[in-house]
Amino acid sequence: MPCYDVGVIAPLFLACAPATDIDLGNGGDSAPAAIDTAPENVDGAEDFGCRPEAGDVEVDEGETVSLAFACTGSGTASSWSLVDGPPGAALDASTGEFSWTTDLSSAGAWTVRVAAMGDGEELGEALVNVVDAYDARGNEGVSPDTYLTEYGLPVFHIELPPDINFDDSEPATITYRGEAYEVEIQYRGAASSYYPKKSFRVKFPPDHEFDDEEEEFPNRRGIVLTSTFDDNAYFRQKMVYDLWNMQDEARAQIENMMVVVYLDGEYHGLYVLTDHISGEWWEDYGHNEDGSLYKSVDHSANFYSTYGGSTKSSWHSGYEKKEGIPNDYSDIDALVQFVAEANDADFDAEIGEMIAVEEFYDWWSLVVFTESDDSGGKNAYLYNDPAAPLWHHAPWDFNHSLGQTWQTDREPATYDYDFTSANNLFKRLLDSRAYGDAMSDRFDAQRDTVFHPDTTMALIDAYIERIDKSARRDWDKWQDDYYSYSGWSWRDNWTDYDGEVAYVRDWLQERHEFVESWDP
Repeated sequence: MPCYDVGVIAPLFLACAPATDIDLGNGGDSAPAAIDTAPENVDGAEDFGCRPEAGDVEVDEGETVSLAFACTGSGTASSWSLVDGPPGAALDASTGEFSWTTDLSSAGAWTVRVAAMGDGEELGEALVNVVDAYDARGNEGVSPDTYLTEYGLPVFHIELPPDINFDDSEPATITYRGEAYEVEIQYRGAASSYYPKKSFRVKFPPDHEFDDEEEEFPNRRGIVLTSTFDDNAYFRQKMVYDLWNMQDEARAQIENMMVVVYLDGEYHGLYVLTDHISGEWWEDYGHNEDGSLYKSVDHSANFYSTYGGSTKSSWHSGYEKKEGIPNDYSDIDALVQFVAEANDADFDAEIGEMIAVEEFYDWWSLVVFTESDDSGGKNAYLYNDPAAPLWHHAPWDFNHSLGQTWQTDREPATYDYDFTSANNLFKRLLDSRAYGDAMSDRFDAQRDTVFHPDTTMALIDAYIERIDKSARRDWDKWQDDYYSYSGWSWRDNWTDYDGEVAYVRDWLQERHEFVESWDP
């Protein structure tokens, strides 16, 4: 009987338990629907397919796998043979029982193929995903070419350049789902620059962009891998981006997903992968790549003429120009000055021709409801398309949200801050006869839909279902560093992973009740 090459499909689950015997013949989790496991014909055998009752399985390195194959075709199998499988695996010729004891070199995924002989010949197939025991003594590590997922999440394998820094992009190799990319990479972040688990910006070449059809992540030149070190619920950043996208699904979407990162072959943890906001990103949504792009990097980017009681040194104080004509701030200066100085009549008559109004409505609604205090003035991207001059907004950076500050301290759900002191554009719009009612009405509608507890709890349920095992593994690795980190070691109100997830759930319920009664 001919042999088959061992197929490699990404492992889905992970843990680091001691070696134990497990019988997966009567239960277990199935592989993702996107994986095609249809068996091929062997020597003219009919393509019925014999499957283990457990379906495809995930195990930890060191565990023993037991699979009981059964066939769906006609006839009764009188003998079985192992067509293909991992080294050391065995199949009982009379019962079709498959057995394999994994070891610390088994990480990856293995296709097991069997043949059943009876009235005819039928093939069987199953996937055994073996998860790396990264912290076990004697562990051999993983291969970027074959270790593609972990706990069902895609794995980024990064070969870090020795001179990686925050100022310049350096050449590096990333392997993702078995495909190697030659990229440019750098550290990214302000507060997170001091974290032991840092964030990364990655730039892909124009002829080899990043995408992931399984995760429905589109082609992108630039992505950001955001550390979850400052969020032991693990989903804050993703959740606020998802809420932003849900506020208006027709506009530019900040794509995001959860991934696992390995650095130089070593497990590093759970990350949020997002779009990198750039001219190329705006171009993907129908705008001009050569527009002016600014990021508000401190709170003086407040659309007032003053900050901290003093007149600002320039109208573009607090902004960094990311793309466009270098050192030309004339367009942002004009916008800020107009918002700060225009009389009410001129503001009402002209602001709608200067900004994409509903994006700014949603910016305000988002930061008010989620209490994203660090993103209502700073940490925002403003983009001006020279082909159709109109200012657009994209939000950024939400470690300060959903009941915690940027230093992870607690922030009550009854906090009645409306952001008008931090952002004069919000104040002018809310005070406007032409726009104020529409802005408030839009928030009220979203409070009863996008921000409603039915929606937010369903989102959290979906996140936990997807990331729970990976989040627990990350917490095992980083919890000591989290508790001892100097940026928030003064806290005395600690939670663990389970406690923080429960805290966010309770906070969102209370926040919705408060906002309904507060009505900012």
